[in-house]
Amino acid sequence: MPSSSMEPTLHCARPAPGCLGEGRDLVYAVPYRDGDAPRRGDIVVFQAPAAAAFRCGAGGLFIKRVIGLPRERWRERAGTILIGGKALPEPWLRPGRRDDQSFPGGLIPPGRYLLVGDNRAFSCDSRVYGLVSRGDLRGRIVEIKRGSERIHLR
Repeated sequence: MPSSSMEPTLHCARPAPGCLGEGRDLVYAVPYRDGDAPRRGDIVVFQAPAAAAFRCGAGGLFIKRVIGLPRERWRERAGTILIGGKALPEPWLRPGRRDDQSFPGGLIPPGRYLLVGDNRAFSCDSRVYGLVSRGDLRGRIVEIKRGSERIHLR
């Protein structure tokens, strides 16, 4: 990870603001197949939209978490993501990693996803550069290797 946007779930590859980990994490992802639907909570590898290079200062492949699904209405109020007007339970979001921002959101069109980092204060994500199309999702992370430890995800 070139940034701390997914800390502490995924550690940074090199020191940067918001980084906790020492050393880098390796991730193993499986490609999405035709008919596979990304699920809320999945950590995904995706091709960032062109706007990310301008708004975040980087482009290419990013890693974020699926938060909003097609045909859902979302917004963020003072750091809490709301889906369909209700606060989204986010067990992966650690205390102190939530920001205090608000975004108007809107309806997520078919074939698009809201992808957000676990370290909100240091994450440039869909809230900034827009929703990500299904065709740009490369795969779902299924395992994180941290030193000799292996963390298996659903």
